[in-house]
Amino acid sequence: MQALQTLREVARQPQRVAREAKAGGKKVLGYRCVYVPEEIPDAAGVTPFPVFGTPEAIALADSYLQPNMCEFIRNIFDLALKGKLDFLDGLVLCNTCDAVRKLFDHWKTYVQTPFCYLIANPQKQSTDTGYRYQYEELRRFKEAVEGFAGTTITDESLRQSIRTHNETRSLLRQVYELRKQDPPLLSGEEALSIVMGSIALPKDRSNALLRQLLSELLGRQPPVKPGPRIMVTGSIIDNPTLLNMVEELGGSVVIDDLCSTTRTFWHPVEEDGDPLGALAHHTIENPVCACMHPAEARFDYMLSLAREYNAQGIIYFNLMYCDPFLYEGTLFKKKFEEQGIPTTVLQAEHTSSSMGQLRTRVQAFLEML
Repeated sequence: MQALQTLREVARQPQRVAREAKAGGKKVLGYRCVYVPEEIPDAAGVTPFPVFGTPEAIALADSYLQPNMCEFIRNIFDLALKGKLDFLDGLVLCNTCDAVRKLFDHWKTYVQTPFCYLIANPQKQSTDTGYRYQYEELRRFKEAVEGFAGTTITDESLRQSIRTHNETRSLLRQVYELRKQDPPLLSGEEALSIVMGSIALPKDRSNALLRQLLSELLGRQPPVKPGPRIMVTGSIIDNPTLLNMVEELGGSVVIDDLCSTTRTFWHPVEEDGDPLGALAHHTIENPVCACMHPAEARFDYMLSLAREYNAQGIIYFNLMYCDPFLYEGTLFKKKFEEQGIPTTVLQAEHTSSSMGQLRTRVQAFLEML
């Protein structure tokens, strides 16, 4: 399983990839959101890098941001203040929540990379006015990236970038098909590492590793039959601690709906026609975030995902003060249970300090199942 090991190592230390690109003379543009189309900087010859947090305690950022603000955002800002993101030439964010918008303001003021951009994406899905607004936002973003990179993004270069990223999406979907088996061929930790490694690497390298991984998995023996089949969703999870805990306690994480996994690859981008229009449609039509309206579209999507993977229970791991997903979890818990799928909503800290209480509640939920 050499490909799995390589992707796992990248997921553990994704910053190495960005530092290698920087050392090779490329500009590195950090981004944080599934609504940032990384195809645009990629088409400009800029390395897009998904910014992940770390489990370390927050120190400097608490002097700038209130403690009842999303811990993940404070963690990213803390890393920047400590100089641990000094390889970034810029940061791109989206209009998803108050915490992200505040990170944008503080980044411009205190980090001062050469490039800092906020895509003001609309939060109402699948409307003609929303599409036109998003198209204009992406046109402006494209022009800003062109100025930053000192190059022109042609329609053909953008189409080629979309095709390459779609291949990554397709390969990851094939990997996730193996989780439908009973028992699944991949653990929750392995799936998280595969996706995080894939989105951190340049897509040509990702695609080669994913093809190798699929070949290697064909000869893999399935594990001993595990316990209840679990879907994990909620706020971003960027380390495997929580998923490992579920499986150590007897559950089997067979599908996930996270900003670090399926939300990044589940839906392909249209490859024909206007490439910028295709990206605008992609970001305005897919219900992958709790910040988007209407909520019913996202519930229907998540319900279909749970049924497709035969999930017997759903665990919401919501970060403290992550308002969009905390609101969603409360609303959707009852709706899932009305559909016969037991659901529990748990608040987790980005560090591992709350693991003891979480462990007890997860164990109780699994025993109930």
